[in-house]
Amino acid sequence: MEETYISWAMVMIGAGAAAAGGAGIFLPAGHRLSVALPLVFGAGVGVASFFVLLLSRGFDDPDVGASAFLIASIIGLTAVIGGLGLLFRRVRAD
Repeated sequence: MEETYISWAMVMIGAGAAAAGGAGIFLPAGHRLSVALPLVFGAGVGVASFFVLLLSRGFDDPDVGASAFLIASIIGLTAVIGGLGLLFRRVRAD
C-alpha cells in the first residue's frame, strides 16, 4: 500500500506543476514568471503539513509516512490551485 500512496502523491505534485505551467500559458507576457510563486507557496504548505502530520502520528510506521506524504501532497496541490486563482484575479484587476 505504501507504493500506491507514494505514487498518488507524485501524481498530485506533478499535477500542481502542470497546472502552474498551463496557467502561465494564459497569462500576459509580463506576468508569466509569477506562476512560480504559487508553486513555492504550495511546496512550503506541503512540506509543513507533511511534518505536522508525522509529528502527530509518529515516525515509526512506514505506512503512516506514506499516507502523510499523500495527504500533504493533496494539501500542497490545493494551495497551488488557490494561489493560481488569486494570481488570475490579481492579473485581471490590473
